Amino acid sequence: MASALKILFAALTVPFPPTNGHRIRNSTLLRALAEEGHAVSLVAFAEPPELRDPQAAHGGTCRTVDLVPAPDTGGRSGMRPLARLAALPRLLPYGALRYRSEAMTGVIALHLARTAFDALIVDDIYLSSNVPDSAQVVTLLNKHDLTEVILKRYLAHEPNPAKRAYAWLECQKIRRLSDRVMRNSTGILACSEVDRKEILARLPAARVAIVPNVVPTDLPAGECVDDGRTVLFSGSMDFQPNIDGVQFFVSKVLPLLQARVPNVRFVVAGRNPSPSLCRWLSRAPGVEVTGTVPDMRAEVAKATVCVVPLRVGSGTRLKILEAGAMGKAVVSTRLGAEGLEFTDGQEIVLADEPQDLANAVAELLTDQSRREQFGQAARRRVESEYSVSALRRAIRAALHQFYDPVASGSDSHATEPRSLDLLS
Repeated sequence: MASALKILFAALTVPFPPTNGHRIRNSTLLRALAEEGHAVSLVAFAEPPELRDPQAAHGGTCRTVDLVPAPDTGGRSGMRPLARLAALPRLLPYGALRYRSEAMTGVIALHLARTAFDALIVDDIYLSSNVPDSAQVVTLLNKHDLTEVILKRYLAHEPNPAKRAYAWLECQKIRRLSDRVMRNSTGILACSEVDRKEILARLPAARVAIVPNVVPTDLPAGECVDDGRTVLFSGSMDFQPNIDGVQFFVSKVLPLLQARVPNVRFVVAGRNPSPSLCRWLSRAPGVEVTGTVPDMRAEVAKATVCVVPLRVGSGTRLKILEAGAMGKAVVSTRLGAEGLEFTDGQEIVLADEPQDLANAVAELLTDQSRREQFGQAARRRVESEYSVSALRRAIRAALHQFYDPVASGSDSHATEPRSLDLLS
């Protein structure tokens, strides 16, 4: 077993409870690091209710935890238009300005001064502005996705000229910041081979390891049911790619599906849908909106088929992994399943055009044996490639890559990793 490392994990939000994709990635990463025997100290932004119970924030995976009040930049209503407008003339993107915090910088500096950490894991580029310039530590950048890729894809579907102009400008800012932060990091933890190739195409000298998004497969989820008519979309409904995907499905796919399966029930489950989105969805027959739910697995358990009709996004979709872990059949666009090694026609059904998506869902709704076969195959894929045990293997490989001067090439960074004998 590898020798234990002392790791400082600086996060944009508390990892527990794992109620969205960001938290699921970080919570499973912390769990895997703990199971590998590494000593992790967590510093994270937290909302006021979370500040009252620091131990709940890390789920027992960390040796120490320090929570910092999340920055307040114009309210928590989603778009924060005034704050975004004020950030327009700045060189940094809005997200980096939003998460800049003297308190977080101070806490990170204090930890680095008190403890000789072997590594600092930085939770994506927006947290990087809080790392002290004087920090002398191996820095690993945790990349959930590539935000600039999300914005580039968003531009292809946004009809509003003002929103397109704003997104284009933010995309340029984010790409510049992202390239600079990745160039200055000892290593990058990408979530898929697709993202790894994108990073290396821009920064050929970057050190990139694949540390996949995974989901627990050992947690009880309750009894799965199958009524033959419930189609589920799960995901945070204050996230633009999810909003676009749901609107696309409801307006373009659902009417075609209802023509084949008249009693179909489309459930949209996820936190913080806006009042305007709820009003729009309420006008569509057969659509139900749950809003925030305490445990998404309960909603997945009730689904007959899960759909991922995304046209915008990057990284990998945990909603596919969650459905697969529970043995549910999934229909997705190719972009929705990007980065996941699921076999089309065996473990997932992929389609992009509205009629093809409607046909794929209808065929699964009307063929229980077929959807059970897809669900079982998806479950096997999750267990082998996207479980916590798979993440532990990936972490071991990444640490060897970054800490082996022969494998990683040790002449491109001022702060060098310790030699491989630490991990022997």
